[in-house]
Amino acid sequence: MPLDDDYDNEEQPSSKSQKTGLKQVSSQKSIFDSMPKKPTAEKLEKQVKQIQDRDSDYQIRAADLVLKFKKAMEDKTLQSNKNIFARELEKDLLSDMIKLAVEINNDPNEPEGMGSMSWIVLLFKTCFSQRDKMNKLEYTISLLDKKTDPAVLSALIIKEINTALDSRKKSE
Repeated sequence: MPLDDDYDNEEQPSSKSQKTGLKQVSSQKSIFDSMPKKPTAEKLEKQVKQIQDRDSDYQIRAADLVLKFKKAMEDKTLQSNKNIFARELEKDLLSDMIKLAVEINNDPNEPEGMGSMSWIVLLFKTCFSQRDKMNKLEYTISLLDKKTDPAVLSALIIKEINTALDSRKKSE
């Protein structure tokens, strides 16, 4: 039959049909090879966990340093009475605070200057606390000044003497 030849040719592809298609070039790189590949979900989760762990570490270290700083600020020891260990502890505290601020400032995942900003906020809060303390001390001193004023003391002494004399007269 006339069409039988066509079916026989289908079993074996012609040499021309074998040559058609994409040309394989192994010596050239694809333009897509240089593009960054999309990270997998597992890789993204790992990166997120690393960032969260680093943030958690920053928070823990900062909280510890804040507590140490507050304790140092509440210390009532005069500078002349501090021993070498106390002075070294203060230096180490400041050094640790600076190191943490630099680490946070250099972290690309943190907003710029966030390490320094956290210590600035702590210092402002400390300034407000010191202001309140100074205001209270100043008020207390002004009350003491009023009570120790010579005119006030004289009046108080005279009043007490008169009260004592009056109580004697009544008892007699």
